[in-house]
Amino acid sequence: MLTLRMPVRLRPSVAFIFLAALALSLIGAGCAEHLPDQDLRILQAAPVAKLTTDILWKEFQTDARAAHRKYHGKAIEVSGKVTGLVPDQPPARIVFGPSTPGGGGAGAVEARVLDDRASVTFADLSVGRRITVRCFVEGLATNVILKSCIRL
Repeated sequence: MLTLRMPVRLRPSVAFIFLAALALSLIGAGCAEHLPDQDLRILQAAPVAKLTTDILWKEFQTDARAAHRKYHGKAIEVSGKVTGLVPDQPPARIVFGPSTPGGGGAGAVEARVLDDRASVTFADLSVGRRITVRCFVEGLATNVILKSCIRL
C-alpha cells in the first residue's frame, strides 16, 4: 500500500520563535566587534604593545585585517603629538595626527578618554604637546579608534 507523507509544517508560534532567535543571534554577532566606550579595566590592564601613533596608523593602513587581529580589544600604550582636543563634546577625545609635514593624506588616531579620568587627562594638555596614553583598541573607521584612554 502506498502512503503519502505530507511535508512537516511548523506551527506559526514555533516558526516565529525560531526566526526571532536567529535574528537576535545575528544582531549579537554584529555587536561583538565593538568595545564598550567606558571600560575601567584599562586602569589595571597591562599593555600588549608600546608604540607611536604614527606606527599604529601605518600598521592599520598597511594591513587593516592583520592589525585588527593583533590589537582589537587589547590594551596598548601609544605616544604621539596632540593635534586636536575635544574635551567638551561626547565622546571626549584627543586626536593625534600624522607627524609628517603636510600629513601626506594620512588619517589620525582618535583616543576617546575614560570619563572617570577626563579632568586629569585634559589638565594642562595643549595641542602640540607629546603625550602617552593607555587605551583599548577598537580598530579602523576613518581614524584608528582607541577607547577608555587614560593619560600616563
